[in-house]
Amino acid sequence: MKLLLVRHGKTNWNKEKKAAGLTDIELNEEGIKQAEELKEKLKDINIDIIISSPLKRAIKTAEIINEYHNLDIIIDEQVIERNLGIYEGQPNEQPIFNEIRYYTKNVPVKEGEDCKTYTKKVFDCLDRIIKKYEDSTKTILIVSHGFFLRSANWYFNGLPTEPEEVIRIKNCQIDEYIVADDRKN
Repeated sequence: MKLLLVRHGKTNWNKEKKAAGLTDIELNEEGIKQAEELKEKLKDINIDIIISSPLKRAIKTAEIINEYHNLDIIIDEQVIERNLGIYEGQPNEQPIFNEIRYYTKNVPVKEGEDCKTYTKKVFDCLDRIIKKYEDSTKTILIVSHGFFLRSANWYFNGLPTEPEEVIRIKNCQIDEYIVADDRKN
């Protein structure tokens, strides 16, 4: 099985460097253009399943990519962004964001999720998807968010054990993972 993980296109809050978290922000014009460009890159890829976060920015990105594939988009609540609690809508360049992004520091987030709690949710989600399709050769496209893609990177490449450099995830970035047939979860 092949997993293609995509971050949604740009929003006004991305442009303004504000943390969105669970706040349901629409794509802006640049984000729509990014999704259109990604659609063209993926048009000749055989995609069997599209799964999206329930947030508008991810759904719209998935819908644009899907124009060449005509699949039913599966909305999955577990593919959603991390709850950033009181930090949603705040500038994400302030020092606290350099703390809450780190797995090894695991700073509590008031009214939200710490990094380890969210990462466990992503791992459980990926375990479930891989188990469901483990005996297939399907290509699954998941449209989600930055923290989801960062956690997925840790899922496939190992959790950080030392203070890590923050993995920056660009809008409409696509990460590809091959899940071996002999992997059993």
